[in-house]
Amino acid sequence: MIISTFESMVNNKNFRYLLVGNFFGNCAVWLQFVSVGWLTYDLTGSGIQSMMTVAIRAIPTLLLSPVGGVWADKMSRNKLAAVSQSFTAITALVFAVALVLGLVDNVIYIYAYMIFTGLGFAVTQPVRQALIANTVKPDDLGNALALNAMTVTSMRLLGAVIAGTLIVYVDYQWNFFVETALYIGMTLLQIPMKTPFTDKRTSEVKSVYGDLVSGLGYIGRNTIVLRLMILNFLRTVVFTPILLLLPYYTSEALNSEADVGTLMIIMMGLAGVLSSLYISTFGYVIRKGFIGPLTLIGGGIVILTLGMSNSVWVSVPIMLLLGICQTHFIVSNQTLIQETVTDEYRGRVSSVWHYEQGLIPLSTLIIGLLAANPLWDIGISNSLIITGLFTIGLSSILLLWYKDIARLK
Repeated sequence: MIISTFESMVNNKNFRYLLVGNFFGNCAVWLQFVSVGWLTYDLTGSGIQSMMTVAIRAIPTLLLSPVGGVWADKMSRNKLAAVSQSFTAITALVFAVALVLGLVDNVIYIYAYMIFTGLGFAVTQPVRQALIANTVKPDDLGNALALNAMTVTSMRLLGAVIAGTLIVYVDYQWNFFVETALYIGMTLLQIPMKTPFTDKRTSEVKSVYGDLVSGLGYIGRNTIVLRLMILNFLRTVVFTPILLLLPYYTSEALNSEADVGTLMIIMMGLAGVLSSLYISTFGYVIRKGFIGPLTLIGGGIVILTLGMSNSVWVSVPIMLLLGICQTHFIVSNQTLIQETVTDEYRGRVSSVWHYEQGLIPLSTLIIGLLAANPLWDIGISNSLIITGLFTIGLSSILLLWYKDIARLK
C-alpha cells in the first residue's frame, strides 16, 4: 500500500529531487502569503490592503508567464528553474534585511517585494510543472501529479503553522529569512537532477513571439485542452480568493484574529494532504473529467456557506471540504492535460495553465470591492454569498455543456 502511494517517487530518482524541492518551494510560498497578509494588516489596518499585497504577486504572471513557458520549451528547464529560484531567494533575503533595519515603514515596499517575487514565480511555476513529466516514466505520471499536489496542500498547512508561530513568538523578519533558506534549498536540489524523459523539441528554430503564438494555437485547436483550461480559470474564483481574504474575513465576519485564519488554512491543507494520499494510492472513485466541474460546484457551496456563517465552529471545519475539492480538481485537471499534450508544447501549455494565477488579483479585487465599496457596502459575508451562487450556477452549466470532458477517464 505504501509503495503504491509513493510509486513514482520510489521508481524515479530525479523526481525525488524535484518533489522535495517542490515541498520547499510551496512551503516558502504559503509562509510568505500568511506573513505578508498579516504584516500588511498590522501596518495599515486595512483588510483590502492585506488582501491586495498578496494578490499583486500574481500580476507578473500576466506579463511573464507565457514567455516563461516559451523559454521552458526552448532552453534547459532545469537550468531555467535554478536561475528563477535564485532570483526569488535574493529578493526574499533583501526584504528580510530591510525589515531588520526598520526600513519597511510603508506598504509600497511590501507591494514591491511581492511584485519582484512574483517575477521569479512566473517562470519557476510552469517550468517545474513541465519537469514532472520529464523526470518520471509515463506510467507514473498520474501518481507523480497526485504527490506533487500534496506539496501544495501539505505545505499550505506547514507554511501557515510556521508563519503563525513566528509572528506570535518572534517577529516578521524571521519569516522571510526562513523563506530565503527554503528557496536556496530548492535551488541546490536542481544540481543533481536529470531529465531523462525529455523529448526532442523543435521550437529552437522559432522566435519567442512565434513560439508563443504556436503554443496558443495548439491550445485553441485542441478542444479538450481548451475546455480544461477554461475550467481551471474558473478555479481562481473558487479556491484562491478566500485564502487572500482571510485576514479581512476573520476580522469582519468572525471577529477573530490571525490564529483563526491560520487554523482555517491548516484545515484546508490537512484535507488536501489526505486527499492527495488517497488519490495517489487508490485513484479516483469517478471519472477524472467529471471531477472538475463537480468539485467547482462543491467549492461554490463552501464559499456560500462561509458567507452565511459568522461562527468559527462552522467556518473552520468547512475548510476541510474546500481542501478536498481543490485537491481533486487540481490533480484531475493537471493529469488530463499532461496526458494530452506533447512534450514539445508542455512548457507553453503549463504556463497558460498557471496563467490563471495572474487573474487572481482581478477576481480577489472584485470580491473585495463588492464587499467594501462605499456605494453599497454589503460587507464581506454578502460578497461571498454572491460569489458562491455565481460559482455554483456557472459550474453547473459547464458540467452539462462539457459532456466530452465529463466522459474522460
